Amino acid sequence: MAVSRGTDRRPVRASHALAVLASVAVVAAVRGSTMATLVGLAGAGAVLAGLVRRSESSVVAGGAALFAATVVAAVGPASAESVLVGGFGAVVAADLGTFGLGIDRDADPAVATTRVELLHAVGSVVVAVLTGGVGYTLFETVPSGGSLGVVALLLGGVVLVWLLRE
Repeated sequence: MAVSRGTDRRPVRASHALAVLASVAVVAAVRGSTMATLVGLAGAGAVLAGLVRRSESSVVAGGAALFAATVVAAVGPASAESVLVGGFGAVVAADLGTFGLGIDRDADPAVATTRVELLHAVGSVVVAVLTGGVGYTLFETVPSGGSLGVVALLLGGVVLVWLLRE
């Protein structure tokens, strides 16, 4: 299956599909809040539109909107688990989307990149799970914590993922 942009016929990459899947996971995680759901849907739409248009800035903006939806949910009734899933889903969506676009830019459409993409996806998810596990453990052991405290931990995880990409 190929996405057409004029005469440019690039295949839909595994990273593209996984980025959209991560976006849907964020929307599912924040669905307890109407405002968070609306922001999440806008973010998921931006990720999808960025992938279709091959716009890295749109994918990053969509990831930021997904993260904002998680923050909105954290201020409201969301559980710590939902906040962790939403926050890291947002980071993973943006990371995988931009990675897939980078492969599109650097590799010929005929080159098989699925293994590299899946390896990158596994690495991103492992970093998210490890960081989330540490954050959740801290959340559970601190005497008085709210979901907003988890957002602070998520920001640390975002910085960690960003540093790992560099």
